[in-house]
Amino acid sequence: MRRNSLRRALLPMRDAECAHGVLPALAACPPALVSLPRALLLCIAATLGPTLHAATDEHPIDAELSRCMESPEGISTHGTRACIDAATAAWDRELNRVWKELRQELPAATFASLRESQRKWIAFRDAELAALLEAYGAMQGTMFQPMHAESISRLTRDRVRQLEALLEAQRISVQ
Repeated sequence: MRRNSLRRALLPMRDAECAHGVLPALAACPPALVSLPRALLLCIAATLGPTLHAATDEHPIDAELSRCMESPEGISTHGTRACIDAATAAWDRELNRVWKELRQELPAATFASLRESQRKWIAFRDAELAALLEAYGAMQGTMFQPMHAESISRLTRDRVRQLEALLEAQRISVQ
């Protein structure tokens, strides 16, 4: 089933209590979901966790970024950039926090595989940052500075959400 089709099938979950996080309590889920095999539920949680979380809850880092950008200090290009830079630093700290939890909770072999994946993600991230710097650096106008900063922040934020979904799926699987 394609991801968009699966998302449409789960759309009613967005209002359910089970959409908070990623399926933390199967008892709160619609009966049609509870009857699905556990492996499928874990697959759904890992795949759509960040999407469902984003649809129902605003992460505290995103909430602080919004607050900062709506403040008088966040109105200017310089202020917007400072807000985004602060969010980027917060996402980096969050990535490290989630990584430590994964290291504690995943089986050793699984974590070793994830560590290799993370090393490849870091290489991708670094190459992407270099490409973004070259692209945005060639553009004229100050509006591209915050756009560049946001694209940097988004890389780490998205990785945090992927790892959070994996952590939550791991926690569900051991219950």
